[in-house]
Amino acid sequence: MIKVALVDDHIVVRSGFAQLLMLEPDIHIVGEYSNGQEAWPYLAHDDIDVAVMDLSMPGESGLQLQSRLKQKRPDFRTIILSIYDTPAFVQSALDSGARGYLTKRCGPEELVQAVRAVHQGGCYLCSDAMKALRQTPEKEDALHALTPREREIFNLLVQGVNVKTIAVQLNLSHKTVHVHRANVLGKLGCETTIDLVHFALKNQLITGSL
Repeated sequence: MIKVALVDDHIVVRSGFAQLLMLEPDIHIVGEYSNGQEAWPYLAHDDIDVAVMDLSMPGESGLQLQSRLKQKRPDFRTIILSIYDTPAFVQSALDSGARGYLTKRCGPEELVQAVRAVHQGGCYLCSDAMKALRQTPEKEDALHALTPREREIFNLLVQGVNVKTIAVQLNLSHKTVHVHRANVLGKLGCETTIDLVHFALKNQLITGSL
């Protein structure tokens, strides 16, 4: 029996996947969680074979949670689920240690195939993810998930501008800038501003070297 945990802040999506997977005789849902903080104690210690987790969640992103799991349980098997299929997101998921990547456009049969493949020690990328990896990262692809305001703040952060100065330049409160910064970090799978700089360099959004 494959023991699966689902981590997604959208209860409709999470419940739908749970109902779908429970139709399979060899798959058992052992936990459903709405965010990384709630899921962490169980993923870090419980007997779970595969976790299917959303990439973008409030607070800790799926990539950040996966990175923590990789340090705690190096062999843990995770499938990242996202509405995005850009090269940067797919590659970031694989770099974090995820064993699979699915977009929310994938069919039910792909979800089941992915769970079984990852449980058996393999990897599974949906067709959109495979196509993305064959493409050369471009600026618009890498930043596709960001709103115009988040892109503006991203550009300033990677140029070394601090939050206080950004707030003054954009006529925003410090709290608002911190919220936008947190959203940028979560969407791009980064933990710090230094990670954002590395992300920008890797995707040729700024010049320099890692």
